This record gives sequence, structure tokens and C-alpha cells, in this order.
Amino acid sequence: MSDVLLRARDVKKDFTLRGGVAGRRTVHAVTGVSLDVRRGETLGIVGESGCGKSTLARCLVRLLPVTSGSVEFGGVELTKLSRRKLRPIRRQIQLIFQDPYASLNPRRRVGEIVADPLRVHKVGDDASIRERVAELFSVVGLDPAFRNRYPHEFSGGQRQRIGIARALALNPSLIVADEPVSALDVSVQAQVLNLMADLQEKFSLTYVFIAHDLGVVRHVSDRVAVMYLGEVVELAEAEQLYDAPLHPYTEALLSVSPELDEGDGPTRERIVLSGDVPDPLNRPEGCSFHPRCPVAQPRCAAERPALVELAPDRFVACHFPRNLAALRSESGRAETGPEPAPPGDPRAATSN
Repeated sequence: MSDVLLRARDVKKDFTLRGGVAGRRTVHAVTGVSLDVRRGETLGIVGESGCGKSTLARCLVRLLPVTSGSVEFGGVELTKLSRRKLRPIRRQIQLIFQDPYASLNPRRRVGEIVADPLRVHKVGDDASIRERVAELFSVVGLDPAFRNRYPHEFSGGQRQRIGIARALALNPSLIVADEPVSALDVSVQAQVLNLMADLQEKFSLTYVFIAHDLGVVRHVSDRVAVMYLGEVVELAEAEQLYDAPLHPYTEALLSVSPELDEGDGPTRERIVLSGDVPDPLNRPEGCSFHPRCPVAQPRCAAERPALVELAPDRFVACHFPRNLAALRSESGRAETGPEPAPPGDPRAATSN
């Protein structure tokens, strides 16, 4: 059995805007993302607001149709499946939503909400569903007697635990968590993250964890993908990425996260990026980051860099990557040599 549970190749998602003076326009929300999610791991996806993280997540689980590209789950291509054929696979893929206040119907008891996936997929009779709901409440640290209450009777952290219980109802293998703690207080965030880690170990779960908080992502992730303007610009194991980022954008994000400087290591020099994130309706030529990049060269404005593997499991889309000395030291590889193949390219297996 392959260790890759979910595989995305060149996923693109466009939205068409109609009306107004400009007429029909196209927003390129996701622009050719390729990545693998391995069984049992947590893949963190991080980036500024509007970079396409949530859109990518919804494409991965088929809540949004892709414009082009391929998404495989357990070896099954999802992008061309009918709703009927997709239905059994949905039992294996569940979502935890960002806002615990908006993701629960205020007019329904929370026990009914948690039971919904079981009823929709016709899993068990009424008695077994009640028993399963009580079990799920216990698993996420809530009193099963609370299942007859309404969402407004719970705190934000408790509501998110209810959302997690709903996601677990069908025993999924993959959970996509779309900024699951961003709406919670810091102390509650830690409780929910610890709960998710315990559940991952207990039920052998695989997570795709989306966030803009780099400290949270480092705490939970095995590997991290950094997105900018709809594309992945760096992908690496978490500790390697945080210790020696290769892309200037990753380096800038880390430099403005003071919680990441805690400890005995040197404090990062703060990098202040100039300008704003470009309008996705008017993407710059070449590298999307070059208008704000502190190390941009003329090549960056003319040629879009591909996401290439500079060392085992270290991918970057940059003509002039940073921290190459640290990369050579950790990988034992020479600086020169043929340009590596992008992830998913058959040449990648022989490029090392």
C-alpha cells in the first residue's frame, strides 16, 4: 500500500466574475499546486489571507470542482467522479471548519448535528446512532448529557469540540482542518490542538492543517507547504523549513513571528516586505513574489520559477533560494548539478 493517501497534481481553480465596467474577468485562485499528503502525517498549509489556502482545501475534498489538474485519494481519481460515486469516498474525508460559531446550526440540538453524517450515510439505526453520538462526545472531552443542548449554550472551544466530534462520526482517514483554532482564545487553542494530536494517534488520522499562524503550524505539522498568490512556493519538513527557509517569502513570514524566536537560538532579523499582495485579477509576470521580494533580480520578473526539489523533501519555487549553505550541510549534496525535477514528474525519482 502506498504511503501517499492524497495526491494533487497541477491543481488549478479559477473563478469568473461577471458584470461591471470591466465585464467578464477571471480570478486565478489556485495556480497549479502539486503536493502529496502521506498517511498518518499532518501537512500544514500556511500563507497570508487570500493566498488560496481554503480554496485549495475545498478543491482537495471536492467541495469545489477543479478547473484543471488531478486529485487522487487512495489511488482513486476524484475530479471526474459523479456525485453518486463520490458519496462513499466522502465518508473517508471530513472537514473541520474555521468558525465554530457559524458552522453549527443554532436552531438544532448539538446531538442532532453530530448525528447528521450517520443519518445521511445511513449508518446504523436510531439506537446505535444515539450510542455513537454519546461515544463521540466522550472522545472529544464533553459530557454526553450535553447533546440535548443548543450551540449557544457552549463556549467557542466547546463548539469546536462538537465540530471535531461531527468530523469523526464516520471514522474518516483524512481530516482537512481549515484554520480550526483561529477564532479561539490562545489558552483554548492549546487545548484543541492537544485534543487533535491525541485523536490523530488514537484513530490513525491524517490531517491537512490550514492556518496563517506560523507558531500553530510548527506545533502541529510534520511537513509545511507555504502558499503565495495561489501557488506553493516552498514545501519541506517543518523543522527544516523553520530553521533554514529557502524562499524569501517564507523567510519574511518567519521573521515577523516573535513567538518563533523563543529559545536559545539567535533572534531572526525582521524583514519588512514592501507593497501589497498583488491583485489575483492582474498577476505579475514571472515570479508572483518578485514585486515585493528583497532579493529579486531581472530574471524574476521575466521567468516564473518551477517548484523543484533541491534536496530530499525540500522543494522551493525560487530562482535565488536562501540558506543554501545550511541546505548543503544538512543534505550532504553538492551545490551544482542538474536542475531537479518538480514533484510528481517521473524524473524526480532519478534526479537525486
